[in-house]
Amino acid sequence: MSSLLQVCLYNQDEASAGDLRTQISNLNFVRVVAETSTTEALATALEEGGINLVFFNLDPNRQAVLEIIEQVAGRFPELAMIAMSEDTAPDAILAPIRAGCDQFVCKPIDADDLANAVGRVASKRLLSRGKSRCVCVVGASGGVGTTSIACNLGMELAHLTEKRCALVDLDLQFGDLAVNFDTDPRYTIFDLASAGSGLDRTVMESVLTELPCDVWLLARPENVDHHSAVTSETAHRAIELLSMMFETVIVDLPRRVDASSFAAANQADLILVVCQLVVPSIRNTKRYIDAMVHQGISPERMEVVVNRGDSSGGRIRKNDLEELIKKPIYASIPNDYQFVARSIDFGKPIASLDEKNPVRVAIRKMAQEIISGGTPAAKSDEGRRGFFSKLLSK
Repeated sequence: MSSLLQVCLYNQDEASAGDLRTQISNLNFVRVVAETSTTEALATALEEGGINLVFFNLDPNRQAVLEIIEQVAGRFPELAMIAMSEDTAPDAILAPIRAGCDQFVCKPIDADDLANAVGRVASKRLLSRGKSRCVCVVGASGGVGTTSIACNLGMELAHLTEKRCALVDLDLQFGDLAVNFDTDPRYTIFDLASAGSGLDRTVMESVLTELPCDVWLLARPENVDHHSAVTSETAHRAIELLSMMFETVIVDLPRRVDASSFAAANQADLILVVCQLVVPSIRNTKRYIDAMVHQGISPERMEVVVNRGDSSGGRIRKNDLEELIKKPIYASIPNDYQFVARSIDFGKPIASLDEKNPVRVAIRKMAQEIISGGTPAAKSDEGRRGFFSKLLSK
């Protein structure tokens, strides 16, 4: 990659064009190579290639620009994007992030804020492009085996890639990642929250707990009451840093949609929703996916994993679930409850007790699928393709 970021400015406000161009051009590590005010010109610039980062001025046509951002994010998932606006209400800042932007910069633009935003994007999306992946694992209902899957998936990914893997426990009150590895972390994510604005790579390295097989744990707070100190900003920054440090980041999400879990899910390359073939779990799977889509998470980034997939007695079939979620099941893990429970009680990964156990084989296959980038459930979503995405796909 060139030492200069190749930048495109999308701006429909002619009165602000000169100032925006000057502010961006004054950054000594960017080069403005395109400036557009129409979707056609933007599409042409992006198709020609070479652009690393797009600035979107949301003013004055906020809703129209948000729709364009969403289309660009779907067509160019590796492209970095920064939104700018005079409207700094919480919903106004969150909307472009949900649409696909990496950062938001307030107008009138402060030079330091702009430089910091571009620096964060460059570190997370550009300088480390293709070198890391973030996978969130969440249970559609209680007791579906989410934490066990997250732990063993992390270990398998580390083994297959021969690279370090990070595990993050975002179930801030009752998470069990540490228990699954029979470890008592000295430091937790609460210590990151205490660092405030000083949270950086050095601080992160000091609070991680090393586990077997090149896996490193960021544990949940020891004290239940400390969960409220971990803000969505802390969660976002933690995953941002870990993505720079590790080949893979696995996040064990709580079974709820709150600010911290959304901050993690919004950064995920893949969200695995774990369920069982029973009615409450299946219904909650659909509810969770719908809720995340409503929050702006693309359905293409979410896949469903069936745990204990051979234990429903035939009352509910896998194709019933596939019909409900409108896509194939990503993975199915067989039932061996007693063996997995013994693994948890011993604080040992499944592979360390029995490499040929069917549960281990299924999780390893899922890890291989993640590494290869294969998404058996992926399919084009023609219903959501607008004029802009069709134009880009010529």
